[in-house]
Amino acid sequence: MRIEAGAHLSLVTRVSTDAQGRWIVSASEDKTARVWDATTGRLLSVLRPPVGPESVGALYAAALSPDGKQVALGGNAAFDGKSHSLYLFDRSTGRLPLKSTLSGLEAPLTQLAWSKDSQFVAVGLRQSGLRIFQRNLAFVGSDPEYNEAIYGADFAADGRLVTCSLDGSIRLYRVDKRGLTRTARKQMPGGRPYAVAFSPDGSLIAVGYQDAGHIDVLDAASLSVRYSTAATPEGNLGRVAWTADGSLLIGAGTARASERFAVFGFADAGRGPGRELAGFSNIVTSLAPLRDGFIAASAEPSWATFDGSGKRRLFARPQTGDFRDADDKFKVAADAQRVSFPTTRGGEALLFDLAKGDIRAYAADAKVDPPRLPGWGGGPSNWKNSTAPKVGSRALVLRPGEVSRSVALSPDKQRFVLGTEWYLRAFDGDGNPLWEQRTPAAAWAVNISGDGRWVLAALGDGTVRWYRMQDGKEQLSLFVHVDGKRWIIWSPAGYYDTSLDGEDLVGWHLNRGMNQASDFFSVGRFRDRFYRPEIIQGIVQTMDEGEAVRRVQAAAVALAVSEPTVRPTAVTSKPAAPMPPPQAPLAFEKTAVATVLPPVIDLQTDSQIETSANTVPVRFALRSPPDAPVSEVKVRVNDKLVRSLDNRALRSTRGDVQEVQVAVPPVDSQIRLFAANKNGKSEPVVVNVRRSVEPAKVTEARFEKLYLLIIGVSKYPEEWKLDLAEKDAQDFNYHMVRQAGKLYGTAVPRLLINEQATREKILEGLRWLRENVGEKDAGIVFMAGHGDRVGPAYYFIPGDPDVLPSRSAFKSTQEFDLWKQKNAPQRWVPGEEISRTLLGLKGRAAFFIDTCHSGVNARPGQSTNPDLTKALNEINEERGVIVFASSTGKELSQEDPAWGNGAFTKAIIEGIRGGADFRKDGLIRPSTLQSYVTERVMELTKKEQRPVVFTVGIDDPIAVKSQ
Repeated sequence: MRIEAGAHLSLVTRVSTDAQGRWIVSASEDKTARVWDATTGRLLSVLRPPVGPESVGALYAAALSPDGKQVALGGNAAFDGKSHSLYLFDRSTGRLPLKSTLSGLEAPLTQLAWSKDSQFVAVGLRQSGLRIFQRNLAFVGSDPEYNEAIYGADFAADGRLVTCSLDGSIRLYRVDKRGLTRTARKQMPGGRPYAVAFSPDGSLIAVGYQDAGHIDVLDAASLSVRYSTAATPEGNLGRVAWTADGSLLIGAGTARASERFAVFGFADAGRGPGRELAGFSNIVTSLAPLRDGFIAASAEPSWATFDGSGKRRLFARPQTGDFRDADDKFKVAADAQRVSFPTTRGGEALLFDLAKGDIRAYAADAKVDPPRLPGWGGGPSNWKNSTAPKVGSRALVLRPGEVSRSVALSPDKQRFVLGTEWYLRAFDGDGNPLWEQRTPAAAWAVNISGDGRWVLAALGDGTVRWYRMQDGKEQLSLFVHVDGKRWIIWSPAGYYDTSLDGEDLVGWHLNRGMNQASDFFSVGRFRDRFYRPEIIQGIVQTMDEGEAVRRVQAAAVALAVSEPTVRPTAVTSKPAAPMPPPQAPLAFEKTAVATVLPPVIDLQTDSQIETSANTVPVRFALRSPPDAPVSEVKVRVNDKLVRSLDNRALRSTRGDVQEVQVAVPPVDSQIRLFAANKNGKSEPVVVNVRRSVEPAKVTEARFEKLYLLIIGVSKYPEEWKLDLAEKDAQDFNYHMVRQAGKLYGTAVPRLLINEQATREKILEGLRWLRENVGEKDAGIVFMAGHGDRVGPAYYFIPGDPDVLPSRSAFKSTQEFDLWKQKNAPQRWVPGEEISRTLLGLKGRAAFFIDTCHSGVNARPGQSTNPDLTKALNEINEERGVIVFASSTGKELSQEDPAWGNGAFTKAIIEGIRGGADFRKDGLIRPSTLQSYVTERVMELTKKEQRPVVFTVGIDDPIAVKSQ
């Protein structure tokens, strides 16, 4: 399983752009390359070559052809332990076409460069020298006479090629279809050359060094040094680039200034004094020219674009936590159920509570402890950022070059764990090794739980991981997005718990072959099988994933065969409902996911199109397992459903190219395609449509009809009653109906209150929406009342008189769970029906839900959280529904008669009445309503309740300010 946060996880090794500066390609040691829109910074595609264990699959080199058609990638591809590969991806679709992989290269690829006419690609190897190929991978020539790695290569406009190697030499070549000819070689006395770049006119060559703080500028004909830049006082300028006009020479690397790793600009083609243009918090790893500036990449990991003066235009910031120097802020509870950490260096700490499935700001009463450090007695010395930690005079066993980063002592101080750049290592008090565990990134902080059972490590990939202290086996991984809201925690077999909107953060990477691009499926595609919060919690209790799975299975079997000791009298008027369909089986094998794959859409159209046409042809091919043919393809434009193709309209699931004509509005738009089979939905493919001419001013979107299904239930059986749900529904309905004649032509409400809100009438109302909402309409569902979870499935509890039994009918929560399992599918409203309705509406769809109230539980005094997480993540799967939820999936909503409404509905109504009119134009948009509702609910509830809003990217108004 791999993290996918929309940005790189490890240092960015290379950045590149095309001749026109339209796209940016970045590559990383995280084993992905990414294509970005150079104007907006939008991520267009993720390129995924095959990956293997440890560093196999890491990308060290990348280059976008000047014509923008191909992305050359390479790095460590030693799947057989010997040979490596060059990949030529199609930039427009993100695909790796047939015959676009060259295998058999003798060493990892460390540098790639395209000729200016896009006909040749130069391949620099860690050993074995230089190779040249045509863009169809036909061999042109080679030069094996290199003693060390090639990290620098660049073509001039006339076809000359210059390279540099850590062996100290600069080499000059002539490249054409007849072959590769070396024309000059010069040994540089000043250091180890790391980067080279021709000036735009081809007359000069800039050389940056791994071990020097200056740049040499050579005559491109003779390779003699013409002049050198001023030297930086600290660090190297091992990366070099020229601006497009050649007037400014850019240098960066490990050089520092103003407490940052600086990018320097040298005027007058490098003759002038150096000026700090930009800075990063980690070393600068790559530079590339743009038509009107430059790109710089960093080990943060991040990249940014700048104009020639150093003004930053775009910044692809890290989306992972930075745990460097977390030290004593990395705190763990005695039972390892809670962990606290900062997500930025020097930033405020967050507290993750595994038992509650919740993350929030750290508080002093969190009952978590910092790591026990050697200063407390025992443990190693010389361990901080060192290759030679020791206990007393005894050196600890590390690999050559392995750097120690962190340490923690066990509660009894008889053992300690060392976190290094590559490993977690446990030792006894005398320094004898106990176990070692390879980590996916540097262990910047470690801690041992107070009960001595768990080691927790904060790693350089932004994860916090749980390892058993007895043997070092990893059992859990937690990733928290830098927004501090979205998170996901998963086990080695793929079971997970998550926040709302957190499922896209992690997924399954599946290799398809050594010459094919890999597939990636976010974990949400397997939600029914792997969303198992109870297993995640069981792992911490049992210390073993397998045992946690077995306990959950045993509990499920016991529940299925048991009967309540007392039959609830309130429901005997109806026959017992049949048992619901069984849940997806708990698949403990890691390979189980490969047997239940959803479809894959291979885009055949450019992912970014510039056109003034009213319709856009989108070409694609489908892949799906033989036993699970594609049943449907949905087409959304600006997240509105515009086409739904069933299997009769689809020619094949085995690779035939399909084409669909998609109508798009006269503004920049986004087309998204989803395919479905019996196993689930595909990852979306996206086509961005950019208008080639500035469109005439388009008025804000208006809708012909507003269909409203408003449901509020307060009058449940006596023990289950709520105070304000029916009033919330009535008040929301009042304000939305008044939108008729404003944003909406007419309003068509269906208000179901208390006993009117029967299961039958709610299901009929959902059908009514599906049948009536057209492409020019909007449909809104509002639900206030009780909700509950039965297994992983969510249900809304309607207003039928016998919908809930008496609490006194049951002796235990287990008996109530059995009653729910047998009766909920027939008496309550399934969340799947709500999801199906909202995702099937042809017009704008919005969902407001407030059902996270306490009280649906078996015994007085208990509070069972209904957990909306699964249901809302399912609704948000296609990003086609605006969702306003009263609280995070596992929090409880609050009511107070003094407010006149529940906190959530009160904030919604206030926002519609003008509180969310931040632009002062009388229009209430999803983004502004989101901001207002979030702040207002947290204010009313003293931050105990946090609403969650899913917007769909197109911020058309949802209401007009009313009174």
